[in-house]
Order: sequence, then structure tokens, then C-alpha cells
Amino acid sequence: MSEAGADGIPAFWQWWASEGSALAGQVVAGQAGPEILAPLTERVAAIDPGLQWEFGPGRESLHLLTVTAAGNPELRAIARAWLQAAPPSDLTWGYADLRAADSGAAESTIEFAGRTIALGDFVVAAHRGSTSIDVAVHHPVFADVGEDEAAQLTYLALDCFLGEEATETWIGGVTWPGEPPLDSFPLRHLGSIVRDFADGHRDADGAPTWLMLRGTGPSGLPVLAMAQVPLRQITFPLFDTHLAVTIPYADRTAEGLPAASSLEALRDLEDQITEAIGADGRIVAHQSHDGVRLLHAYADGRTDAGERAAAVAADWPEGDAQTVVTPDPGWALVNPLAG
Repeated sequence: MSEAGADGIPAFWQWWASEGSALAGQVVAGQAGPEILAPLTERVAAIDPGLQWEFGPGRESLHLLTVTAAGNPELRAIARAWLQAAPPSDLTWGYADLRAADSGAAESTIEFAGRTIALGDFVVAAHRGSTSIDVAVHHPVFADVGEDEAAQLTYLALDCFLGEEATETWIGGVTWPGEPPLDSFPLRHLGSIVRDFADGHRDADGAPTWLMLRGTGPSGLPVLAMAQVPLRQITFPLFDTHLAVTIPYADRTAEGLPAASSLEALRDLEDQITEAIGADGRIVAHQSHDGVRLLHAYADGRTDAGERAAAVAADWPEGDAQTVVTPDPGWALVNPLAG
């Protein structure tokens, strides 16, 4: 998160309290045109130019102001920081950093590039994988628009029917064919499939489950990995910094994997690191190969969680454990383990 962006957040909320909410109230009440909200656009852009804002109906408040990263993982942390600095919701205004699903999407239309598009005409084919659902989305208007426009409409429709969080958490590959897939069904039914899929990947407390992965390393020895499902930054938006803890272990099997005594010690070390970083980070995966375990954690880069993790690892008795701290807001460094 840039320093300029962090500075823009308190300035935004000061403006919102002094005049912004009153101006927004005039617009949503139809008493003024949207042009009077140019200062809102300017103040959101001052946080980061890539952020987008919109008004919508709230659940507990009459209106909802959403400032979203709009699918850009590098902006999720700052959007969440904006939300965390928001005032408490009241009867008039609530706040969000992710677009919510529209319960009336199937009966709604949108204006796009001079066309009126019925959301209810979207269809989709869905194919479940081990950790995500690949989808092929089609609308009759795709025959008349370009590739970029079809892509924009596809992601807009997914957000409308699923909400931004579910789309980015559970939807994997996305295509937008020019013809409806043979096994397609109305897009409005995809939500129930995604909810069922998500329920199968959460533990009793609602936290991500873990998946075991096995492969072969360059030396021909096996690589054994464990990773949370889903392995996506949207599950912990503020954790934008990768902590790579490389841990050599002494007690190993003939295949180079940790044997009993080292395995117990590695588990104890993970517990110590988890305790040290606390609410400022999370271990999300680890992989073991040829006598070395690589522990992947993510943390809030505004904190000293990386230093705390490194201090714990430095006391590892079976070799020289190293910790490397790298900004990685999109969690690209663990993408190969995403399943």
C-alpha cells in the first residue's frame, strides 16, 4: 500500500463527514445530478486511481457506498483499509469494499456501449475443478460486440449474479464464447452451485480447508505441499506481503521428506510463527523437498509481522532458517500451489 494512498484514506473520510455524505444524499434522492459528486471521484482517485466507487441499496442501511478494487488484486488491501477506516453504518449509509450480488439481477437491464442488455439473457456452462469452478459465459449481444466488450460484460454479469467476493474466490477460468455452450443454463442459477462448492471447502468454523499436492522436483525427488483452499488473496485482503521461510530439517526419509522427529519440530515451529504474527498474518501453504521446507505466509505489510516471523525462525535448531519478505499483493508467489 503506497504512502500516498494511505494518506488519502483519512482525507476521504474527513471530506465525507463534512460534506460528502450530504452531497451523496442529494444525488440518491434525485435532488441533484451526479456531476456534483466530482469531488467523490477525486478523493477516491487520491487513494488510488484504480479504485472504483458506486452507490447501491444497503441491507441494514438505506444506501450503500462501495469503493472496490474492481478485480485488481493489487488494490484489495487499500480498498479494505478504506473500509476499515469507515465510520459505523447508520440508517442512511453503509459501506463496502466488494460489490454485492444483486438479488434482482435476472429481471434487470444495464446500459452498455449504447445498448440495453438484459441480464436475464446470460447463460453459463460450469465445470468444477478441485479448488475452483471454470465458467463459459454467453449473451446474444456477444455477436455484435468486440472481444474486450464481451469480456467486460462477462465479469460484470458474474459480479451482478454472484457478488464480487464469490466471483474472485471461487471462479477460476472464465471464457465468453460467441455461441452458447451446449451444456449451458441461465446464469442466475450459478449462485447455488458456487455456494455448494464453497461449503465443501470450509471447515466447521468457516475457515479455508487444506489440500495436499504432490509432485517431483528437479532432482527427481518428490515435492509434498499443503495449501489452503482457496489460495487467493481475497480471503485475507490486507495480507499483501509474502513471507518465505526456508527451513532445513535433519530427520528425513529416503525421499527427502521430513521424518518423525523433524516433522514434529516443523509443526511446532509453524505454531510458533502463527502465534508470533497473530492477526497480522497467516500461514497459507508449505512445501517440502530434499531436506528443506518452504513455509509460505502472508502478512499485512504495514506491520512488523515479517520481522516477528524471522525472529522465531532464527532459533530453529536443525540448520540455518532464512526468511525473505517480499511485497506480493496478488499472491502471485503461491499461484503454482493454487490447485
